[in-house]
Amino acid sequence: MARKKSKRRRKGSLSPDSEETRLVLFTRVLAISVLLCLAFSWKLWVSRQHYPFVPLFRWVPGFPYPLDFLFLATFVVTLLAVVAQPRSMIWSRLVVAELMMLFMQDQNRLWPSFYQFFFLFLLLASFRGSSKETDSRRVLNGMRFIIAGIYFWGGVQKLTPHFFYEEFPWFVQPLTSLLPFEIPFLPAFGSLAAVFEMLFGIGLLTKRFRNIALYDAMLMHALIFFCIGPLRGNWNNSSWIWGQTMAIQAFVIFYKAPGFEFKEMFNARPHQNIPQALAVLFIGILPVLNNINRWDSGLSFNVYSGNVSYAEIHIRPEVVRQLPPELLAFVTITPKRAILNLNQWALHEFNANPYPEQRIFQAVLAKICTYVPKDSAYLRVTEKAGWFFPKRKRTFKCGER
Repeated sequence: MARKKSKRRRKGSLSPDSEETRLVLFTRVLAISVLLCLAFSWKLWVSRQHYPFVPLFRWVPGFPYPLDFLFLATFVVTLLAVVAQPRSMIWSRLVVAELMMLFMQDQNRLWPSFYQFFFLFLLLASFRGSSKETDSRRVLNGMRFIIAGIYFWGGVQKLTPHFFYEEFPWFVQPLTSLLPFEIPFLPAFGSLAAVFEMLFGIGLLTKRFRNIALYDAMLMHALIFFCIGPLRGNWNNSSWIWGQTMAIQAFVIFYKAPGFEFKEMFNARPHQNIPQALAVLFIGILPVLNNINRWDSGLSFNVYSGNVSYAEIHIRPEVVRQLPPELLAFVTITPKRAILNLNQWALHEFNANPYPEQRIFQAVLAKICTYVPKDSAYLRVTEKAGWFFPKRKRTFKCGER
């Protein structure tokens, strides 16, 4: 009798290579990844005095203090519940709802990292529960598509001279500074880096090239950690911690995994495949529009390309002292003008650069215009270049759209 029970237990237990086991592990890794990124950017998720909220819809206000901290604490507890009970879809679906609420309250939160987390949890929320191994493959194939798509578009967005000649030499400076000689062909290496990132995004979805693509991805994340991580003075904490969590996610989901099949993503009833269809649309297709400036850079995984919109606020020097004292540290004053550096302000506030879109910059200008006379400040935006046009400069005055 004991032998029969033992056989039944072995037959019903999960093998180490099962996709259901992999999904459980990945769910825990995903929740921990969100928690780590939250820890580095917690100020972004609560109310603040000076840096403005930009709601997705005007009728969605942000939570006031102390409700903002209460909601953030609830979000953290939900993520911990996912870690403790990764098979419970209730917690995963609650994470999706909470992220949607936070995004609607403030578009500044639509970072590539949390945008990725949202879609991964959205796919996880589509898990049916019955036929667990089959549905685990369906969900995991969708997740593999998302992660591979992020790598692919990250490479495509770097196929620009702004990356080759400006961003890449700056990015690898911690490495090149260790060499006793100069590298004359850094832009060429930059172009190769962009192509390789795009190609290993594709390679991860193939059987033949998956392993080499995965190892290339791990090498890239190691270089990211070295170049912009703690060894560079924690310059952009939110970026490098996202890179390291993504490395772990990619390894868990692709290492010794079965071959990717696009059609297997949709192996369920039509309404249950809606998250997969949304992932194909928003991760697989819409990022191409960023190259004609018709889709946000943050939603297109356009990071460290040297080609995102940039803004400064120019203020007459005689009125600068009317700004809140907390903002004066980010102002450079000359006899003719004073410049408020939005990048420095956002890095101090959120451990990341500002969300690089004109509507966000204009919202910041509107806030500054509440502190100084309206005719004493204006916004200067350098719009990112597209495939068919160069970077362009635009100027906006207080109240101007």
